[in-house]
Amino acid sequence: MTQQNSKQRLTVLGSTGSVGVSTLDVVARHPERFEVFALSAATQVDLMLAQCARFRPQYAVMVSEPHARLLAEKIQQNKLPVHVLWSSDALEMIASDDRVDVVMAAIVGAAGLAPCIAAARAGKRLLLANKEALVVGGDVFMQAVAAGGARLLPIDSEHSAIFQALPEDAA
Repeated sequence: MTQQNSKQRLTVLGSTGSVGVSTLDVVARHPERFEVFALSAATQVDLMLAQCARFRPQYAVMVSEPHARLLAEKIQQNKLPVHVLWSSDALEMIASDDRVDVVMAAIVGAAGLAPCIAAARAGKRLLLANKEALVVGGDVFMQAVAAGGARLLPIDSEHSAIFQALPEDAA
């Protein structure tokens, strides 16, 4: 948690997907515990706009420039204090920012690997719903977790079950 704030600051990678929406539902139920720092999405501009209006993140990242431009236009029309970015570099930035405590990694597919590695290297508490980071990234990803001192918590039912079955010193 940040020093001047008792709330955990959260980045949700893939906020418009089912895991991201469920994560934000938990945040909405516990506003005393969580503050949304950044959100990311691929193409769902209207849902991202609604999430920005509700949670007021500092950053909203869209995967493509056209979607980011459309979101930025709508953000400006609604006078929301949210910075809109796009690109894989922006995803890595919001995953590794010093002001972030927890990263929910719910981006589908290999696109989630680079921001997961960035979060791990930055020592974040990483809630991993993206199994591709483990499958595709394997050793590189786990080395980043170890090197950064990140805390990895599997969220997806399959790798969470495996994680829970491992001896305590193996996790």
